[in-house]
Amino acid sequence: MEEEALKQDDVVEAGGERPVADGKRRRHASEHTLQFELPTLAERLAEDGTRRPTLVVVAGMEMGRTIPLAGEVTVLGRDPGCQGVIRDDGISRRHAEVRREDDGGFALLDLDSTNGVFVAGRRIDRVKLREGDKVLLGRGTVLQFLLLDAVDEQFRRQMYESAVRDGLTGAVNRKHFDERLAAELSFARRHGSPVSLVLFDLDRFKDVNDRWGHPMGDLVLQAVARVVQERLRGEDVLARYGGEEFAVIARGIGPLNGLALGERLRREAEALRFVTPEGEHIPVTISVGVATVDGEANISPADLIALADRNMYLAKHKGRNRVEAGGEREEGR
Repeated sequence: MEEEALKQDDVVEAGGERPVADGKRRRHASEHTLQFELPTLAERLAEDGTRRPTLVVVAGMEMGRTIPLAGEVTVLGRDPGCQGVIRDDGISRRHAEVRREDDGGFALLDLDSTNGVFVAGRRIDRVKLREGDKVLLGRGTVLQFLLLDAVDEQFRRQMYESAVRDGLTGAVNRKHFDERLAAELSFARRHGSPVSLVLFDLDRFKDVNDRWGHPMGDLVLQAVARVVQERLRGEDVLARYGGEEFAVIARGIGPLNGLALGERLRREAEALRFVTPEGEHIPVTISVGVATVDGEANISPADLIALADRNMYLAKHKGRNRVEAGGEREEGR
């Protein structure tokens, strides 16, 4: 993993959001709500009457996610280059494609996938899709072909985001993290590839809340999550694991690159600068624990988390603002 230039001059001005008079916190921009105003909503309802062809995940790890069929061809598969990336270990890298036909309809084609494409319980090589058709890919992902207007599309997208993401930071939530970690470990075993788990915790975060208030604490959490997410690859997963603790799942990253990733994220957090309206500078650092397994290891998600967690607390014990990795997992943990 190549090193990127650090943004040493990132400054977060901390005077923008304050509690309102009745003590309730203003809603953060990242919280997911339908943002239509009435005139805009009326305009969208009356657009051109065209409903957009869309695949909706109705069963599988990303249930509720929508895949718009915007181009002439939409390839479905695990490969990051696919227009419709589906993270399911039972799906081929390029599993199937949906092709727009001359009459305006859509055809579904199997791209010589390993586990097949099924419509209405029947394995197909090619079929013309009808609205409402349910498509089984691999072992457990079911997509439904629907025609959605602008409001339906917006509603489904935001419902999915609300279900899988933390409203404050935009990182995925703990439930989705647990599902992805189990899937990534299964993938690593099947393909003999490594996976690294990076856990990090904001150092002395309680002091930030106690001294400068929870709005400032929220701002710090958002900024750290943002700068970390910007430094990750598309296939990596950033999750808010709990409170001020975050986790990164990095597919295909071995021990040395896992350590390098942890160190890069530590430096990115340290380089952030937070300034209060009174001109006070708030130091922010993270302690990082890294755990890596190769494709040969039969390790449970709980064991991998325990190892990364132990390394993270070792980093705190050694003085904070550092990265610890390696070590053997303890039996029974």
